[in-house]
Amino acid sequence: MKKILGGSGQSKQSDDYSAYIDLDKFEKDIDKDTANEPAETYVKIAIFTNFDQITMLKKEIYDGNILIVDISNIKSDERLRNHLFNELKDVVLDVHGDIVGMKDNNILVTPTGIKVDRRKIGGNY
Repeated sequence: MKKILGGSGQSKQSDDYSAYIDLDKFEKDIDKDTANEPAETYVKIAIFTNFDQITMLKKEIYDGNILIVDISNIKSDERLRNHLFNELKDVVLDVHGDIVGMKDNNILVTPTGIKVDRRKIGGNY
């Protein structure tokens, strides 16, 4: 029966989970001293919820940081979403950075000197 069905009789689901890597194991290996060293550029994650956050996001880009902005909270507010996109686009044009949508709920915004290559590497995207 094993020759016909293959494997040891375990479910396909348990095989799928064995392909994932537990990133928590790797985080524990990071030296605490080097984890707190300053950097020229940071990747920052923002959850956008209201108009008042736009100034803060723009400052992060002007400061040279990369932003991943979660816009899932404003998905239904087309006016606020368009305003955010226009403001971030203006900053990107000003600093010669880049902006790109990532899936449905995230925007990647980069500062001066960092461009996003829109070609996919491997996999089925």
